[in-house]
Amino acid sequence: MMRQWLLAAACVMSLPLQAQVVVNVSGAQRAAQPIAVLPFTDDNGAKIDYIISTDLYKSGVLQPIDPSSLNMRPNSPQEIDYDAFRQKNIDYLSLGRMQGSHEAQFVLSDVTGREVLLNDRVKADNDRQLAHEIADRILEELTGKRGAFATKIAYILEQDKGDIRRYSLMVSDMDGANRREVVSSNQPILSPTWSPDGRNIAYMTYADNRSQIVVQDISGGSKRVLVQSDDISSSPAFSPDGRSIAFSQSSNNNPDIYVIDLASGNKMRLTTHAGIDTEPAFSPDGRYVYFTSDRAGRPQIYRISRNGGAAERVVVGNGFAANGDISPDGNSLVLTRQTGGGYQIGLYDLASGRFEALTSGRLDEGASFAPNGQMIVYATREGGRSVLKMINHKGGEALTLADPAGRLRDPAWGPDTRN
Repeated sequence: MMRQWLLAAACVMSLPLQAQVVVNVSGAQRAAQPIAVLPFTDDNGAKIDYIISTDLYKSGVLQPIDPSSLNMRPNSPQEIDYDAFRQKNIDYLSLGRMQGSHEAQFVLSDVTGREVLLNDRVKADNDRQLAHEIADRILEELTGKRGAFATKIAYILEQDKGDIRRYSLMVSDMDGANRREVVSSNQPILSPTWSPDGRNIAYMTYADNRSQIVVQDISGGSKRVLVQSDDISSSPAFSPDGRSIAFSQSSNNNPDIYVIDLASGNKMRLTTHAGIDTEPAFSPDGRYVYFTSDRAGRPQIYRISRNGGAAERVVVGNGFAANGDISPDGNSLVLTRQTGGGYQIGLYDLASGRFEALTSGRLDEGASFAPNGQMIVYATREGGRSVLKMINHKGGEALTLADPAGRLRDPAWGPDTRN
């Protein structure tokens, strides 16, 4: 529902495309465990340890210690003085050595247990990606869930250029680095969503005064106009197997949920209610489609079988609830809820019906889970700007992405396609 409103709001804004994303990292920590990430030998200015520490800080799970406060620099597991690090109240220690182009050997040790947990060789496409990959492995070892710092996000950049408004679909690393434009248009681009294999992004746009659902190859290759109609077609969402897309289509000003098969183009209507049904999202097992509907008077989140049937309401409470994204484990929704006159992001536990607010802004919306379910990206207003924010699952704010030349909206966290 909020995206429906964004659709209308999208017809307002923009500035120069060369502008860089401004990144601000703030307080992500709550009761985290201390870890020391020592400077990598033969780093040559990439600051691998700094990038790893920044990632781990964003997780809210670990509290990196400034290595300049330590006078110990072991070069191998055999040189670690565990007692000395323990006296500094450090729980974990990481050290490493660069070994050629974008390749490193790194060690993670449990200081209290006096044991080496990881001693791995890692290679990546660039040094930033190498550092993100090491951070992800450290988190996986210590929490059981691989980090998402080596994954990507997509979002829309709106810029005003005189009397023309320009819309660009952007893709970047999750921390805003390596940003590039996938496609741009003078027509609104809305609601980007990733295919499960990370190769395509589907979005809504217009051409010749008709709405379209487009599937775009993000490598800069071909695009496919999947749906084109005089009615408004919006909010595409890939099925987990990547074979179908659910979307909302309005007929006689009555939006309902449809699913289209990508191979055959066959379309199936799932809802037929007189209310506004929009913002579909598949459950992780592909059996259900969650969606927002005002059929009971106010926007709430429902679900319906992938094969159709009766819809059931899944979020209890009388307030506004919309923009639902389902956690990778299928146990919770991150959604926008209206409280105190504003719109905030929170987690809704599907089993208990418990809602936990994670943000306190006035216009927070469009949340998207990281592929590990441990972080969330959403759009909001800050200081008169439209920005993207990332928070960890504890609600700790980890990162703000802004562009002084335009406004950012409709974030979508990409899949983790690593083996």
